[in-house]
Amino acid sequence: MGTAFDGYDSPVERYDVFVIGGGGTGSEVAFSLGRRSKLKIGLAERDQLGGECNHYGCVPTKVMLRSAKVAAWGRRAGRFGVRIPNVDVDFAAVMARARKIIDDSSGGGAKPFIDQGIDVLFDEVRLVGPHRLETAAGGMIEAEHIVIATGTEATAPPIDGLDGAPYWTNREALWSPTEVPASLMVLGSGPIGIEFAQIYARFGAKVTVVELFDRIMYVEDEDSSAALVPALDEDGIEMITSAKTTRASRDAGGWTLEVEGREPVRAAELLVATGRKPCFDEHDLDAAGVQMKDGKPVLDETLRTTGENIWAAGDATGDLLFTHVGSYEAEIVVDDILGKRRPRDYRVVPKVTFCEPEVASVGHSEKAAREGGHEVVTSMLRFADNERAVIDGATHGIVKLVADKKSGELLGGHIVGEGAGDLIHEIVAVMAGKIPIEVAGEAIHAYPTVSETVKGAFLQLAEKLG
Repeated sequence: MGTAFDGYDSPVERYDVFVIGGGGTGSEVAFSLGRRSKLKIGLAERDQLGGECNHYGCVPTKVMLRSAKVAAWGRRAGRFGVRIPNVDVDFAAVMARARKIIDDSSGGGAKPFIDQGIDVLFDEVRLVGPHRLETAAGGMIEAEHIVIATGTEATAPPIDGLDGAPYWTNREALWSPTEVPASLMVLGSGPIGIEFAQIYARFGAKVTVVELFDRIMYVEDEDSSAALVPALDEDGIEMITSAKTTRASRDAGGWTLEVEGREPVRAAELLVATGRKPCFDEHDLDAAGVQMKDGKPVLDETLRTTGENIWAAGDATGDLLFTHVGSYEAEIVVDDILGKRRPRDYRVVPKVTFCEPEVASVGHSEKAAREGGHEVVTSMLRFADNERAVIDGATHGIVKLVADKKSGELLGGHIVGEGAGDLIHEIVAVMAGKIPIEVAGEAIHAYPTVSETVKGAFLQLAEKLG
């Protein structure tokens, strides 16, 4: 039977495997090892079990996005012959629902771990040498295998006036406000920035997005970025692109961003959503033999670091910061610890931004495929031409496919539209199974569904490939 506690009484506690970080990835490593082995396992978490995604990211933002969507559709109900005189957002009630869902999903605390025979330590644990860890309470731990699953933290660009200033990150945007601000500036238009921009715009704030690059959602295909813009325009979100911010300042009236070549941008609150970095500051990586490159641990094909029997997984790798990737990587690490080594494979990894319409993709964008040396063929259909989308009043969006002309291999898929996060998995299955494009296009799809647009994109692509 495992134990939950805040410190160790004995000078040195010894484990077969010790996991640093009780977020999604670390928890999965510990649970899987607990199920599949008789190893003695320890897990340390300095904040809350469930980690960033459960408490400060994925879960609460999706709760807020759902409330924001209900509010937006309530205001637009007249399109469907339904009259809703007033739509008011009770911000406190929205956040109370978010907290309840978090509590329900993480119910039991350490008990599920303890029931698996896993020791849970609620403390800061530092890697201080090979097989050696130290707790903030002064205890020492020795472990034959160590897994670093410490996640990431928000970073800010080197803009004068930001260092030490009380701007929002994702955490503050969730839990700091007691009411919706009158206005909000969002610095950065990646998934975090766009989701919060739409949440607060639909809750009633005047929102401005400031982006350094020449388009929003720069990591997505160019056509996906363009397809999202009209929907955000409908929400009244102002998008300023190709904007180099030179200075940030705050006074009693709120925030001001000075941007090259244009008038300053002002708002009551500022959300900085420009990136994240792995959390390694507390660890003596050199002493443990863990090498870093460009702020990320150097890893082999099974996520082993250069330190002996030390792995890094999940967001701590610095790449592919998705909970579903962390779960996949947890099993790669567990298999390696149990002597069933298998290389990681990121050929088919879907990603979704849960704004409305959703933005989903897998594989290469058209630009990335061309830069990779492929002779590219694409197909693209609009949701506006889909009968179900028209019926539902959800016509913003596209389906775009990218293939290699010579081999006919599907290299990537991009969907912007209602339910894109679910629809993308048809493309995921085709890519993972290497199913011929014409076979995917000939498959019968139910009418009337938006999935017919995916079918149409496959048929169009198959025709172009000949």
